[in-house]
This record gives sequence, C-alpha cells and structure tokens, in this order.
Amino acid sequence: MEGIPASLVTAVALSAAAGKNPWVPLGLLFLLAAPASVPGMFMEPELHAALHHLGPEILLWTLGGIFLAVACAESLADKVSWISNWLVPLSTMWRPFASVAVAAIIAYAVADAEPVAVEALASLPFGLTADLPVEVVRAEFDWLLGGSLFALTLTLGGVYGWLSTIAKTGTCLVFALVFLPSLKILHSFMDDFFSVSLSLAGLAFGDSLLLAAGLGAYLVVGLFTGPLLTRLTWINFRIGIALVHKIRRSRGAEAETTRAPAWLMRAVVDLGVDPDAAHLIPCYAYRAREAGRCRAGFLVLADDAVYFATKVRWRPRLVAFPHAAVTRVGVAQSTTARTVAIAEDTENGGILEVVFYLFPSVEEDVLPLLEEATTATGLVRVRPDSEASRSGLPGYAQRGRSTRFVAPEDAGSLRAQALVTTACAIAGGVLTAGTFIPIGFGYLLSPFRRRFVVGLFLSLYLTLAVVGTAGFAWPVAVIYAVLLNTLALRDLTRAALKARVDGYVDRRAFLPMVSERVWVPPARVTKESDRHRDSDPVPLTDAPWRTVVALLAEDPEPGTSTAAGYTK
Repeated sequence: MEGIPASLVTAVALSAAAGKNPWVPLGLLFLLAAPASVPGMFMEPELHAALHHLGPEILLWTLGGIFLAVACAESLADKVSWISNWLVPLSTMWRPFASVAVAAIIAYAVADAEPVAVEALASLPFGLTADLPVEVVRAEFDWLLGGSLFALTLTLGGVYGWLSTIAKTGTCLVFALVFLPSLKILHSFMDDFFSVSLSLAGLAFGDSLLLAAGLGAYLVVGLFTGPLLTRLTWINFRIGIALVHKIRRSRGAEAETTRAPAWLMRAVVDLGVDPDAAHLIPCYAYRAREAGRCRAGFLVLADDAVYFATKVRWRPRLVAFPHAAVTRVGVAQSTTARTVAIAEDTENGGILEVVFYLFPSVEEDVLPLLEEATTATGLVRVRPDSEASRSGLPGYAQRGRSTRFVAPEDAGSLRAQALVTTACAIAGGVLTAGTFIPIGFGYLLSPFRRRFVVGLFLSLYLTLAVVGTAGFAWPVAVIYAVLLNTLALRDLTRAALKARVDGYVDRRAFLPMVSERVWVPPARVTKESDRHRDSDPVPLTDAPWRTVVALLAEDPEPGTSTAAGYTK
C-alpha cells in the first residue's frame, strides 16, 4: 500500500479496538511481540521486530498476560454484575487513555525502523543539505519526519478511540431504555468480537488497502454519529452528578446556587438581559429548534423571554421564546423525571411545544424558583384542565379531526384496557407454563393499535428465546414479559390522564408527561374559574392504573369532585 505507513494503519485499528475493550489490544500487542519471531499471518515482520525490542521478553510476556486476563474480565463484566461493579468504572476511565497509549507504543517502536535515505535528502531543493555531514542530516530529518508521524499517529489514535468509546457508551445508554432480553449480552459479544478481530487485523494486515478503506469508512460514519452520542453521554454524566447533589441535599446539605458559566454570562449581557435579574435552571432537551438534538444547557427566565442557552459547535446558542409568542408553560413531574414544556405560536398559525428535562434536584429547590420566575414575567397560573390551559397546547384544536390527535371519548376505557392486558398475560402464561406471555394486548382497545402489533411481536420473540434455548431463557423471558406489561399499563394510564387533563391524546406520544402546574398569558384567561386558587391541591397526573381507574369512575369529568384533586 503506497502512501500510508503500515504502522499508522495498525495503530489506528488498535486504537479503535481499545474504545470497545481497552485491554484486548494491549494484551495481544505485548503477547505477539514477546516471542523472538511469529508467523507473518499474525504480525508483519517489520512491526514485530520493532515491537520486540521494546523491552525484555519476560516483561512483554508479563504485560501481555496481565492485560489479556483483565480483557477477559472486562468481557465478563457486561454479563456478570458483581464483576461490572468494580471493573466497569476502571475500564471507563482507562478507555480513552488506552487508545492513545497503544498508538504511542506502536509509533515509538517504529520511529527508528525506517531511517530517511541519504539519496532522498540530497534531492531536497535550495541545497539545504549540501554543506552538512551525512550523520547530522540523517539525525535531523529522522527527528523531523519521525516526529510528524508520531504526532499524526497519536492524533488519529485519539480520534478513533474517542469515536469508538462514544459509540460503545452511547449504544449502552440507548439499550438501557429497551427492555429486550439478550440485547445487552448480544451487544457485549459484538463489542468483544469487534475488539479482538480489529486488533488481529491491524497487527497482521497493516499494509492492506482494504483495512485502510474500512477504517476510513468507520471514521466517516463516526464523525456523523459521534457528536450526537457524545452529547447524549455528557447529558447522562451530568444526570449522575446531579443525582449525587440531590442525595446530599435530601440528607440535609445546603442548597447550591446555580452559577452561570462565563460564556452564558457574556451571551446574556449581549442580549441586553440583566444577569442578576434572570433565573437560571440547568436542563437538557432531546430536541429543540435551532439547537438540534441532545443538548444540555440552561433555561434562562428573563423579563422579555425565556431562553434555552446551550452551545452549538462550541459557540453559544440562545433559543428565544418571546413572552408575546408563548401560549403555555407547563411543569410535569413523575417518579423519574421533571419537565418544563414551553408552547409557542408559530408563523404558520400553529403551536409548537418544546420539552426541557430538568436535571435531578430536590423539589423544594426548583418549583419555588419556577413559580417566582413565571409570576415575575407576567404569566398567570391556571388549572391544568382548564380551557385556558388546553387551548395553548398543540393538537387540542385538532382533536377529533386529526388521525394523530384523538378526542377523550375515543381514547377507550382504561379499566377495559388494563383488564385485557392483565388477563391475557396471566392466562397465556399459565396455559403455556410461561412460554408465551402476551404483552400489551390492552392496546387493542386503545388508539395505539400499532403498539399492540409491537407487543405481539415481542411476545413471539420471547417465546422463540425460550424454545430456542431449550428453556434456559425461561426465567429471563418471564421477567421481561412482566416488565413490558407493566410498562404498557403505565403508558395506557398516562394516556388516560392526558385525555382527562389535557383534553386529547397524542397517538405519537409514549409515556406522555402531564403537567400539574400551568402558566399562560393573561389574555388567554377568559373565565375566572380557569385561574388557579391557593386552596386547590395539585391534580393527579401520575399514579398506578388502579388509582386512576378509581378516579375516573368517581369523577369522569375533571373539576367536579375532590377526587379530581380540586375542591368542589
């Protein structure tokens, strides 16, 4: 392969492999470099000669054995919980450094393997080497060219290691949200195969054009997916930090004041907003206009608008929601999330809603701040099930006339949906001894009939998993079926609550968050009864399905009994 050093391709391949399993490339590298000679099918002779002289054979054998043993433990860590508890944090911290380390070892080993030819130096223009001794010329240009290749190898190794690491972490985060048996294990085996096969291919076929082309394609794909997965990983990292602060706060620690970073202070001042008068709330959004997907930042509640401040391509980006265009601000809470939904009028006459997820925090530290900020901006708090609140939502005006937005009377009976889901799951599980457990069959009586089809396919998938493993996967299949049916019941319950509070159901929304606190512009309040009263308790927006069924039976229409969360 002309033009691309084989050592560079090898280093890049091993760096990418280290992003999946940081111990495999180092273990194979040292084990194959330890013997005096190895077959060419395992490692190129020139590369082996350079690596073999890195140190004594006993040291190379020892390092290779240690790294390979830890690599095996890393492979088991994704499948055995007690190993992952101590090894996964260590591997996660070591993974970015391992990519650079393996590239540095290869670059250092081959630095003196190919000295610059004197004939090539003599052909340089302007007579730069005419009056210099050959030894000086060789030493200087060896350092120049070798140093450049060394730096290039480290740079590409770091880039490929970052892409591979982010791909592994981001995929694990996505799979954590998908309740499918064996999916995590399958992903673990794929990572192991990727790491081992790419390491061996890099050591044996560093001069292959096919391998170089494959690494180039991997780079192109990674440059498109890497930034998104990086932002997703960063969001989850900040969620973990926020959970630590929340635990400390719940144990009596003092509340920490949110400090605005310097870039945000400068951006706010440039907009003419007083930083001392604005309220800052750390948050993130999976999708926001003008900002893109998976962005972490701050909600800036100012006098003239609400801003979502984040960074796009390392530059501050403030997405403005002017008060004149805002139709509704809603706060929703569940056992796992707290959101702020801002709806605004669009240029084409519609309404667009953007949902911001707040980082975990104690309720007493966030809700008073939101109430103070919204009141200061002139918004009026109304009942979530009032006409003033509903009219500011996208889809409320189209309910019943759109295939996406369904009227409450067409949402179906939650009692019937829950009974069908539970009865079918129990009957199917008992009759087949747990081999076939129907999942989400209550969707058949709801507007979400496509989810019924998905549940049917998942039921068949679990059945095939049990039969294909001769019953070995039976316990896991039963557990997953129970979890998925619980998730389906929760989704149906949330949809029933949304139909009751918001006045419509969105067929595209899964586990919709229903706002328990709502603020709207004063112009949208047409009836005095829409206003929130201090004596009004917080309405029920998240509860087990049995509680919601009892509520719907006692109070089909909100606002007519104390069971609805409001006084008569």
